[in-house]
Amino acid sequence: MIRRGYAIVTFLLVLIIILGVKGTVMSKENGERAGQNRYYDALEEEYRERTQILLEEEGYHNCGINLTWVAYEDGSREYTLLLHHRKLNRLTDEEKADLKNILSETEFQEEACSFRYDL
Repeated sequence: MIRRGYAIVTFLLVLIIILGVKGTVMSKENGERAGQNRYYDALEEEYRERTQILLEEEGYHNCGINLTWVAYEDGSREYTLLLHHRKLNRLTDEEKADLKNILSETEFQEEACSFRYDL
């Protein structure tokens, strides 16, 4: 009976040690990821500002900008820019393609990033 108690306590202590070591390793990864996220946050903020200025120059004042992204395990990111403006609904497909080309000029040049536009 006593041996069984020691075995249970030993097992629990080993389990606690394993989980503690795993948590330490995971927190280091999260620190690296947090630094990368801050880097991308700065790029995204600058991108939104440039896009807003460009849209105002094109006549889309007070245009709503929604930028979302998906991060993949390999470190790449896919951004989707969704624009909200009454005038966008009236554009032809050709005009939308022209606007997408103009918007692509404001993209930040990061190899691991790709952009999609939803008008």
